[in-house]
Amino acid sequence: MHNSVAIAFRGIPPSSALERYIGEEARKLEAICDRIRSCQVLAESLRSEKRQGAQVSVRLVITLPGTEVVVNREHGDDVYMAVRDAFAAAGVQLRDHMRRGNREHRPRDSEPESGG
Repeated sequence: MHNSVAIAFRGIPPSSALERYIGEEARKLEAICDRIRSCQVLAESLRSEKRQGAQVSVRLVITLPGTEVVVNREHGDDVYMAVRDAFAAAGVQLRDHMRRGNREHRPRDSEPESGG
């Protein structure tokens, strides 16, 4: 990755273990796509008296030349699982992006010969 991973916590105490885990997951994305320019990660607590369900949210913004991949994942109370799920979803999107990009940049073959 050309730039480091930017990690922010909102309502979750900063953790060097969680930062390391996020860094490891970000490095896995580099194996999928070597054109990643930056990766921003926001891990936040959604705790509220009115809120039901998910209590932890992870948002990824991965910048590539000419586009961004944005992923949001929520989990009940395990920020590590939310991070895992967010990076897994980002990996799927990056693979799709790379496939589309390779298809668009591939030279077109001449018309197929008709067998006769």
